[in-house]
Amino acid sequence: MLCFVFFWYLFAQNWDREPDRFLEQSFQWLMKATLQDPREVLLTSMPALAGQDTPEEMESPARVMSSWVTGLVGVDLSPKGILMAQIPLLAEISPPAAPVVTVTSRDSEKIGDLSAKPNLSKDTLVGIYNTHTGESYAFNGGTERVEGGRGGVVGVAREVQEVLEQEFAIRVSLSDKIHDKQYATSYLESEKTVQELVEQNPKLMALIDIHRDAGRSREASLVEVNGKKTASILIIIGSDARSPFPEWRKNYQFACRLAEKMDEMYPGLCLGVRVKDGRYNQFLHERAILVEVGTTNNSLEEAKASGAMFAKALAQVIEEDLKETKPTTSSDKEIPGGLIEPETPSEAKENQGKTVAAPLKSL
Repeated sequence: MLCFVFFWYLFAQNWDREPDRFLEQSFQWLMKATLQDPREVLLTSMPALAGQDTPEEMESPARVMSSWVTGLVGVDLSPKGILMAQIPLLAEISPPAAPVVTVTSRDSEKIGDLSAKPNLSKDTLVGIYNTHTGESYAFNGGTERVEGGRGGVVGVAREVQEVLEQEFAIRVSLSDKIHDKQYATSYLESEKTVQELVEQNPKLMALIDIHRDAGRSREASLVEVNGKKTASILIIIGSDARSPFPEWRKNYQFACRLAEKMDEMYPGLCLGVRVKDGRYNQFLHERAILVEVGTTNNSLEEAKASGAMFAKALAQVIEEDLKETKPTTSSDKEIPGGLIEPETPSEAKENQGKTVAAPLKSL
């Protein structure tokens, strides 16, 4: 209303003096006010859109004034209206029709395939996590570690999960929680994850902590499987050399079965089972193992390829166990060399302050 009074006042004061100049200035002011906000153009051209405005926009002075002028003199002040008034031919031109896109039955089938999931086992049979979540693969442009983030070992863990679920319908619970923001407390943090996995999935038949090794050359990081170079796999088993762990041999027996299956299916892939004097949270489950997939001198692609082969061997072991009518009662296997390997300096640092049992002379 105030805009109308103001405009009428200016009209009365200036019409008799310079009517042409007054109309020109008024038109320029209206166009400037309208074009400052692109939404003004649409709302001026299509008043029905005003119902969608926010309360702050509904009383725009520029819109009130332009609407008043349009109604008074019959001039559409929108850019399209101005062009059509100046070039009448534009009013006769219809915009091209938008193409209609239809989804064929083949496209529908593809969409359905992407969302389809196999009929997974009722119970979660495998748990996977990464204590050193930031470990990664430096070869071929990668990095050795992603500080405070998820490195290549998480990609390997996901590859193992995908093979188990998609090819063998074995349900997997995978945790990609970051445990090594403070490297020295990595195993304390992952212990919480292991406890959750075990408590939430009482039917677990394997609990896998996926790592990557370090300190090996490029040549020593490669093995040949079926004529193709790929990343090696090494299984690490903890013991009771430093802390109580009475059931660790069960973990060792499971690891040996898995290594034998890899040797059977993919000769050369697995470097064997190595027993060390840390516990690596394996005391929380009798089938918990630590798996080193490749080294810093492998590529992520090589590690994933080996992870897929590891998953297939693991699936075979699980399927064999599911077919058995009674639990396995195989005797304890003798550890090669009869001695437990010492910890690395970083492992020794992590275990400082923990209860230390008398060292084993032989097993």
